[in-house]
Amino acid sequence: MANVELMPKLGMTMAEGVILRWIKKEGDRVEQGEPLLEIQTDKVNIEEESSYSGVLLKILAPEGATVPINEPIAIIGEEGEDVEKILSGIGKSSQSGQLESENRETEKAEVKGAELKGIKESVREERHVQTDKPRATPVARKIAKENKLDLKEVVGSGPKGRIQRADVEKYLKEIEVKPAITAKPEEISGRVPLTGMRGIIADKMQKSMNTAPHFYVTMEIDMSEVLTLRERLNGKLKDVKISLNTILIKASATAIKGFPIVNAYVEENSIVMKEGINIGLAVALEDGLIVPVVKDADKKGLSEIAREERALVEKARNGKLMPDEYSGGSFTISNLGMFDVTRFTAIINQPEVAILAVGMVREVPVVVNGEIVIRPIMEATLSSDHRVIDGAVAARFLKRIKEILEDPIQMIV
Repeated sequence: MANVELMPKLGMTMAEGVILRWIKKEGDRVEQGEPLLEIQTDKVNIEEESSYSGVLLKILAPEGATVPINEPIAIIGEEGEDVEKILSGIGKSSQSGQLESENRETEKAEVKGAELKGIKESVREERHVQTDKPRATPVARKIAKENKLDLKEVVGSGPKGRIQRADVEKYLKEIEVKPAITAKPEEISGRVPLTGMRGIIADKMQKSMNTAPHFYVTMEIDMSEVLTLRERLNGKLKDVKISLNTILIKASATAIKGFPIVNAYVEENSIVMKEGINIGLAVALEDGLIVPVVKDADKKGLSEIAREERALVEKARNGKLMPDEYSGGSFTISNLGMFDVTRFTAIINQPEVAILAVGMVREVPVVVNGEIVIRPIMEATLSSDHRVIDGAVAARFLKRIKEILEDPIQMIV
């Protein structure tokens, strides 16, 4: 006699179950207590045992169907037994149950779809919120609201940039000490066109700084011997006056003879070594600056350099220098000592590769042989083009100038 297997009630709250899979197929032999199918409840998945022994004659609820408890799911009986009679008895309820099951599946799918849609909308909304509103703690929002502060202006230090109370308090403290910014129109007294000599100087200095990587070395030089020599020479010479610049020109030219790399310039990818040693002296004018050049200064005596220097400076100040008199320089000296400047750095006069900036000679206490004495000291700073001159070379060259000035007889003999 055929028996009807029903959807079991597997828990107090179970109202229906989902048939995950049939372990036995129609026509299979099954013994009572043997696993027949797997059912999913609202909490767990369970292998359900057969309630009867016999042949699985008919499966009434397919895999995936949701069936209410106590509804028929299968017929088990003797092999070859007619199930139509049983089906006629349970057909209506079975079909009804299957239809109901399909409807519930549809509803469930709709519910799941609605839930999924809801979740997606929720995620989208959350992302939207994260984009428009900074992440912040409730306390931080409260303090910001009390101070009418837009949290977008605050940088958060919390996880994922979340703004915390300390961040808001720190920001409020910062804006308290910020000076009030008030728009103030720029006041000018006039404009001077950057043309003529001023324009040329601006162009040359900018190109020099952009082209030559400058570096600087400075030394203090005892000018005692130079001042003594100048006094003695000026006491003997009647038609010319030896200036400090005269001696600096001669000393620099003498030093360059031992450092030919200083007497060079850069042309494309080459360092060009010059033959003549031509020393320029920067001369300040009312509307600019010019550098007249004493040619072959290393071959001339101090009196000859002094006469040429005086003539060139006079021409420069009267605007009568010829191009040949302010071009072709090897090395330039810039002296601002007459303006009480003690130390400064100068921009290299291209295409040269070095320039010497000297300050005023002033009396300074120095230690000599263990005793403090007062000596006339001048500070000299050498600017060098690092493409051509290295630091050690620049230091040795400046030291050579120092040696000559502290023992000026070297540049005479």
